[in-house]
Amino acid sequence: MTFSFARSAALTLALGLAVPLSGTASRAADIPTPEAFGKAPECVALRTKYPTLTGKKIMVGLGGYTAGFEAPSAADPTVIEGLDPDLISYMGECLGFSHEFQNGSFNVLLTAITSGRVDMGPSLYVTDVRRKQVAFVSNFAVIDGSVVKKGNPKGLTSLDALCGATVAAAAGTYEAVSLVPPQTEKCEKAGKPPVNLLLLQNTDNSVQAVQSGRADIYLTALSDANALAKSAPDLGTGFSIDLPILNGFPIAKTNTLMRGAILDSMKAIQAQGIEKVLLVKWGQGDGSERPAEDKD
Repeated sequence: MTFSFARSAALTLALGLAVPLSGTASRAADIPTPEAFGKAPECVALRTKYPTLTGKKIMVGLGGYTAGFEAPSAADPTVIEGLDPDLISYMGECLGFSHEFQNGSFNVLLTAITSGRVDMGPSLYVTDVRRKQVAFVSNFAVIDGSVVKKGNPKGLTSLDALCGATVAAAAGTYEAVSLVPPQTEKCEKAGKPPVNLLLLQNTDNSVQAVQSGRADIYLTALSDANALAKSAPDLGTGFSIDLPILNGFPIAKTNTLMRGAILDSMKAIQAQGIEKVLLVKWGQGDGSERPAEDKD
């Protein structure tokens, strides 16, 4: 879902927060800690390449919280946890910087980045519209998941199964604008009923629509869907979809030093298999990793 972060900022506290997926402890033991990673030869070389970042505090702008990506820990709400904090911790140890999260309104997040009030943002969908404002260091592909009633009573197992079903989506999201309309056309061309799109204001309303029966399914980022399904006994997950979109960290186009440093550190993180383990840990799946790239 593309509301707020291109994921839901409203999701956080209503869920009771996301937790790392079970079964990842053994895989996590196979990767170095951030501190150990920072001592790797490639990181020592990067600190030599980018000496001005050593000892610097990087400001990371947020536009709300999103379960699985960045949200207050259930154990300690003063701690922000998720995929982004984990990756940024590895980047920081590799490049020598510390970081602080600065929360604010999503509608001014990109402006805060371009003006230099913050150094970078959380991972966002890399879209053509956003690339007109900021650059991105992309690192994984977007995988959408789905939330249905427990047991998936309508048998919604793929996009093609949505013909005649009602899909809840927040207005302006990728799902509402670019996913459901083409599927409706496909259904109608096949002589099947169209997909009914129920536009709502946010994640909470979309989930409530599924629970009440107003909607049959809610499409959102996979980690969000997994967290939502665990948050209520009457919810479950349906199917997942590989979307033709990348996720990446937004950085000001003019901040070429930061762009280069984040790109190089992300390449080092991927080379050691760290990101794949973290993607699994936070519910996105290791198959979503894509080679880090600078997207100007």
